[in-house]
Amino acid sequence: MATFALVDCNNFYVSCERLFNPKLNGKPVVVLSNNDGYVVARSQEVKDLGIKMGVPLFKIKEEIKKYNILVYSSNYALYGDLSGRVMSTLSHFAPDVEIYSIDEAFLDLSKFSNLTEYAKEIRGTVLQWVGIPVSIGIGSTKTLAKLANRVAKKSPSGVFDLCSCDNPEKILAKTEVGDIWGIGSKYGKWCREHGINNALQFRDMNDEIIRKKMGVIGVRMLMELRGISCLPMELVVNPKKETCVSRSFAQPITDLIELKEAIATYTHRAAEKLRKQKQSANVITVFARTSPFNDDFYSNSATLEMPVATNNTVELLRASSKLIECIYRQGESFKKGGVILTGLVDEYVSQTNLFDRISEEERERSLNLMTVMDNLNSRFGRDALKFASAGVKQIWKTKSEMRRNASRRESPRYTTCWEELLWVS
Repeated sequence: MATFALVDCNNFYVSCERLFNPKLNGKPVVVLSNNDGYVVARSQEVKDLGIKMGVPLFKIKEEIKKYNILVYSSNYALYGDLSGRVMSTLSHFAPDVEIYSIDEAFLDLSKFSNLTEYAKEIRGTVLQWVGIPVSIGIGSTKTLAKLANRVAKKSPSGVFDLCSCDNPEKILAKTEVGDIWGIGSKYGKWCREHGINNALQFRDMNDEIIRKKMGVIGVRMLMELRGISCLPMELVVNPKKETCVSRSFAQPITDLIELKEAIATYTHRAAEKLRKQKQSANVITVFARTSPFNDDFYSNSATLEMPVATNNTVELLRASSKLIECIYRQGESFKKGGVILTGLVDEYVSQTNLFDRISEEERERSLNLMTVMDNLNSRFGRDALKFASAGVKQIWKTKSEMRRNASRRESPRYTTCWEELLWVS
């Protein structure tokens, strides 16, 4: 019989901050998005105050002051490294581990027994080896394991096994239909309009009614809730269909040169991602927009099909520079921009073009340059070597004002930067 466990890191970003700063334990903490715009992580203390995920920072200024909420900028270098350590630890306990997100993973526990105690051992080991608290839900399908994890988060032990539960239907009845994995707000609204308010009622729905409304995906949800596994472990990462790099600017951009610098930086980053994924792009799209809160909101994009699929930064920079000129409008204050690469293919099987103006030898030299550049940036740090088109001052660059100064030892990159290692005295 198939048995899955979903391991979910508790309030992950906040837990990462608390790991190296125990003074934050028991205190209300939020972590912000890029440019310190929105709340992307909350401690339990903040959740209990009713502050929602994704709320803009400016809307909770009074609550921050009233409840002494500690606010931190996101520190993705730290979060990514600790995530890798958690996933590496989990690989010691199961033959198959599917990394679902930065803070979640499915484990195949089909060959193990006494699962509650085994899950407690996993939880204790992750806490001891990495320092991150996790909750573990166990079920006969992935969907049930997800549901069990919701119960585990409220359990003192941090573990809940739905397979050994005396009354699993009671758990399903207490789960709102919108909390079922895969339902979403649109289908959740439809279900409630038809009197389906919880997971138990959804599970007992007629297959054909669900098929007509939600298709085969909806029927899979039914089967999963009935204990019939339809979603196997995904151990091989599927090739990406697109790569996007976009950011809000620290301050509005009105000058074309500065906008080009920002887009060039994002193009450079997107090309690096492509090479890391061993893919090339056939199509590049550049977009930019003003603040959506402005009455005269402006948004535009432009797309270009490349002569030959490429992950060469030089070629993509030429294309993005032309595209940004097409959408720039004088007098506008641009607040966000980005680059989207689509039509992705394996870098070794891209189709050649009879009218390609770049010779094979020139393309080979350029790709060798990209390899050298990637190696240097990997060794000496991001942007140790970059293109002049990305600019120098970069006044539009993402803000992290809540990160504080690294010399003050408040939320530095403890595990990925020699200069910011934790000092013990």
